[in-house]
Amino acid sequence: MSARPFTEPEYFSLMTHFASHGRTRDAALLALGCGTGFRIQELLAVTVDHVGQGEAVAHEITLARRDLKGGQGAYRKTVRSRRVPLGEGVRKALAVHLAAIGIDDPARPLFGTSRSGEAGMDRSQAFRMLVAACLACGIDAARISTHSMRKTFARRVYDASGHDLIRTQRALGHSSPVTTARYLETDADALDRLILDIAA
Repeated sequence: MSARPFTEPEYFSLMTHFASHGRTRDAALLALGCGTGFRIQELLAVTVDHVGQGEAVAHEITLARRDLKGGQGAYRKTVRSRRVPLGEGVRKALAVHLAAIGIDDPARPLFGTSRSGEAGMDRSQAFRMLVAACLACGIDAARISTHSMRKTFARRVYDASGHDLIRTQRALGHSSPVTTARYLETDADALDRLILDIAA
């Protein structure tokens, strides 16, 4: 089964859970993942320098080609760097996390391990963190994975754009709208209502 997006109530429940337990790293990871649509390996490549501008938080983030999916493979010349503006909620979560870890080392991984903070998290650590947080919040974690953050971003863009598949595709950096369409789960009840509305 593929990963599912977080609902907005689930997202806010998780953010509240992280805040109440002082888990700035986890809140920043969730906010950045759901607010930019970066894949987990791209998120884990983010350093302090990507998001910090002196004492302030950047208004956008740009990941170089080498940090993006396919950016170091055989077809790397077809991959471009990706720039995404950072919304206010994302910037707020990043500011809290940067204040907690410091900005002295620009090359430091933004999402360090909980023990030392010097080494970056890996995918399995991020996955376990998300599942444990979901269970702590009473959220069904059966289809939750790190890709749930990217799917949440896809759903947000799709809904905010008036269900514009092409704009959603571009926001995600997909080469084909067919790939984007697979990200967007169809609500069967809503589809039934739509068909009944037009079949008068």
